Amino acid sequence: MLSITGLSKTYDNGVKALNNVNLEVPKGMFGLLGPNGAGKSSLMRTIATLQTADAGQITFDGIDVFNDPQSLRKRLGYLPQDFGVYPRISAYELLDHMAILKGLESKGERKEAVEGLLAHTNLFQHRKKAVSGFSGGMRQRFGIAQALLGDPDLIIVDEPTAGLDPEERNRFHNLLVSLGEEKAIILSTHIVEDVSELCPNMAVLASGQILLEGNPIALTDQLNGQIWKKSVSLDEAQEIESSMPLISKRLFAGKTIVHVMAENQPEGFDAAPANLEDVYFSTLLQHRNAA
Repeated sequence: MLSITGLSKTYDNGVKALNNVNLEVPKGMFGLLGPNGAGKSSLMRTIATLQTADAGQITFDGIDVFNDPQSLRKRLGYLPQDFGVYPRISAYELLDHMAILKGLESKGERKEAVEGLLAHTNLFQHRKKAVSGFSGGMRQRFGIAQALLGDPDLIIVDEPTAGLDPEERNRFHNLLVSLGEEKAIILSTHIVEDVSELCPNMAVLASGQILLEGNPIALTDQLNGQIWKKSVSLDEAQEIESSMPLISKRLFAGKTIVHVMAENQPEGFDAAPANLEDVYFSTLLQHRNAA
């Protein structure tokens, strides 16, 4: 169990990235949803001991992360939003080098671990190719391979599917699911579908604050009977936005579909089954209106 209490962080330029964050992350997949600039990467870097906080506490299975960061690092796997690679170095050589840095000193142990992870991430046939020449999806799978070195108990993946095509995204999802429920895996993303498909527990982060936390299905059920939809023109969408709590608008088959939230059915609207996107956008809307 990862426990975060009263975590705050303000950068030197005055940006308050984290504002009294409290969060409990159990074993299994945990989704952290938030828009760009919400503070997700700041939170991930703080958990991963890459930066310090101004206030608060983080513990993981009895480890005080700030007082004993090295103990956490031994049990941590981290795939950042962007990671660089050495040019002209093969996937096998780079993963072997990372294994040495992770503390796998035995050559035989490293060989077994490296080959096993390359096979697990479907990269064994590409092991002699330079990672710098990999596609985006292959790079992300390599990133997971390096994050799994040492069989960590806590895994953090930051915006892992941004820019991937649908096939690579599905392959990456299957890879995350295959890691099982014995590890705590934090999936930090702004893509609602990633969380709805993978995570039994989630939280919404915006302006450095946790706005919502719970099970996606339970949170969605709370909105049933309050979501209404209508196909409108762009001008009508603007009128609705100025007069009603408009949650989202999107194009479908060339038409603009709007979702609004209301206790009673607005005139001209049809009932819509609530989904996690409605939960996410309604939470952000309420947060903006309260600001």
